[in-house]
Parts: sequence; structure tokens; C-alpha cells
Amino acid sequence: MRMIDRMKMYSTLTFLALVASASAKRCINATVPVTISARQGVFDIAIPQTNLDVVDFVRNLTQQGRNFSDTVLTGYNTVSGTYNISTQFCQPSFDNSTNPTVQVLTHGVGFDKAYWDLPFNGYNYSYLDVATDDYKYSTLSFDRLGIGKSSHGRVLNEIQANLEVAATAALTQRLRNGTFPGVNHAFEKVVHVGHSFGSIQTYILANQYPNLTDGIVLTGFTTNFSFLASFLAGGNFQQANRNQPLRFGGVSGTQLQATLSLFAEPLIGYLAPLDLGTLPPSQDLPNGYLVSSNAEANKYLFLYPGKYDPEILTYTENTKQPVTIGELLSLAGTPAVNSYGGPVFVLNGDTDLPFCGSNCTATGGVAPDMGALVKKNFPQVAEDNFGSYVQPATGHGINLHYNATAAYRVWLDYLGTKNLASS
Repeated sequence: MRMIDRMKMYSTLTFLALVASASAKRCINATVPVTISARQGVFDIAIPQTNLDVVDFVRNLTQQGRNFSDTVLTGYNTVSGTYNISTQFCQPSFDNSTNPTVQVLTHGVGFDKAYWDLPFNGYNYSYLDVATDDYKYSTLSFDRLGIGKSSHGRVLNEIQANLEVAATAALTQRLRNGTFPGVNHAFEKVVHVGHSFGSIQTYILANQYPNLTDGIVLTGFTTNFSFLASFLAGGNFQQANRNQPLRFGGVSGTQLQATLSLFAEPLIGYLAPLDLGTLPPSQDLPNGYLVSSNAEANKYLFLYPGKYDPEILTYTENTKQPVTIGELLSLAGTPAVNSYGGPVFVLNGDTDLPFCGSNCTATGGVAPDMGALVKKNFPQVAEDNFGSYVQPATGHGINLHYNATAAYRVWLDYLGTKNLASS
């Protein structure tokens, strides 16, 4: 069991819980308000109202030779507000570092912050366990703005990449200036690690706020977006509130149980001992929050056949998280040239679908792997400050595979060579 360390909160921010875990790392959960603003695209399309509408949206988004985002872009607007971000800060169970490094971890589409600390099979897949107790990093994981327990928002012209990046920057600034709730330390060294859409946001953050990060790790990422169409089509995306109504719709487990007791009492007996009234409250998401359709779609999107525990596919289907249509449209705004000049490391599974077309070494001989080609997008990064690696027998969802912890050690070892480890 995780040891529980009660840490004093120096803020009136909502303190949710001290976290229990299978390892000895010490963690706190806190809801952190951030006041942010970002310049974002204004898109003029009708929000999909049915699953058939979603099909039309994805078809438009994936059409060859057409930049649909640019077609429906009418201008730009500054979006401002105060949002609540659900966070988990962890530190090693024992650490005598005088200059600790904190990693800021941004998850991708289909997941929440649990991607970094999977409560599956006794936390054997946990990145946090390896990063904290084996490598002595502190970590901050969080539900991206619009996802999970963080604030939700308008699906088209609010929850987009740039506003989410601004939220990550605000959290990072708190870590740097010593005002993050419950953490009595101002970090001098900060590394940002992303996965998939989280890597895109990490890439954008490094470009927009280069002084906020001392190094970045981009997993499940290249700058070749031509394969994203396969990901979007293969996911067979649907309205989240229809796909899993008890999680994302407006019907609670208590309401459903009451209805069934009136009209289908035998079914209640069949479901026993399951008590629908104990299910977590539904997120009541509006139309335009989308999820992949089923476990078969998730397998295609994230997993390498035969190299994962079949039960983890069930887990990911039961815990999958949505993406907004605004997030998908804002992908087209990712800058081609990045001004960041610090250490950069790119790691992909060898059969990554959305960023390698399921073959990350098929470069035509111009580079050892498709991740290595990302170097051209970082003209300010020295050759010896850039690295890439292809993890064998792994799909896009790196942390879901049998050999996940081996992948973790590749990029953690790399960070150590760049003097970014705790000291």
C-alpha cells in the first residue's frame, strides 16, 4: 500500500484527498483554479447532434487534400476565464535531493491523468512509481482542461489546444514560484512529458513558453500528421453522452435504478448485487464531446496485438475519456517550426498508428525512425540535445503494454544525461 503523508495546504483551494497507492510514493490530490487566456480559432460549423452527424464531421476532417479546419475558420478570439484543474502531485517516499526536478505530465486523447499511474494489476504499469521511487523525480499529473474532473466547457470554440496549454503553463508557473498548493518548494528544474495530444500540447508549450521548461519528452508523437485520418476513422467516434450515458450523459445510476425498479424489476434482480446508485455521478457532457466507439476501436487505436494483457483493453474501454470537436479542429494550428532550444526526446511504439502509420521505422532511409525526423522542427536544438527511440512490440498507447516500464527507463535515463535529474 502507498504510505500516506499528510501535507499542510497553504491555500483555500479545494483539497480532495491524500492518495493511497500500491507503491511508497507520497501523493496529494488537489483541485487548482487557474485564471488564463489564450488566442484561439473561431470555427463556424454546426455542433454534431447525433452519431450520424459525428460521422460527417470526421469525414470532413479526414478528407484528402482539404484542410477542413482552415475551411471553417472565420477568425481568432481571445478566450479568458478561471478554470478548475484536477491534479495529482507525487514525490519519492524517500529523497534527500536538495535540488529536485519536477515532471509535468500531460495525457492524450482517450485518457485522463490515470494514464501515468494506471491502477491496473497492482500499479505494475505505473509511470509515477518508476519516476518517483526509482529516479527520484517529483511529478505533477492532471486532467487536461475539459477532461475528467477538471472544468468542462464549450466544445467548439473554448476547449481547444491553446487554452489547455495556457492551463498547463499556469500550473508550471506555480511549481516554479513555490505557490502550488501543498508543495512547499519552488522548483528550479522542470521537465514536461506528454503523450499523443498531450505531446502536441507539450510541443506547443515549449514554443510559446520556452523559459518555463528545461526539457521536453514527446511520446506517441511525430510532426507527420498525415496518419491522423486513420486514427480518427478507425476510432468510429461517437457522442460520449450516448456511448456511455451513465458516465457522460445526464442520467445518474440512481435515476436508472429507480426507473428499472418501476418498469423492469426482474432486471434489477438480474443485476444484483450491483447497486447502480453507487456509480459515480455522470459528467453530463454536451454533444460534441466524442469517444471511440468500443473496445475493438480502442485496440486498433492504441495496442500492439499480443503484447498487452487482454484485461487492460477492458480497463481502457471502461475508463476511456472524450475529446472535443474544438480540440480536433485546433490540431491544424500546431506550429511547424518550434523556437525551443533545450533538450528534446521523442519516443514512439514501433507500430504507432496516428503518428507513424503503424510503422515508425519506415522513413525511406532518410532517418533511423520517424521520431528522429522531428529534429527538423527544432532548428534551435543542438544535435546532441535531441534524441529519439522506437520501443519494440508497442502501439500508440505506450503505457498499456507489457514492456511499458522499459520504455519509461529509456527517456528517464536520457534526462539524466542532460543534467535534468534531481540532485
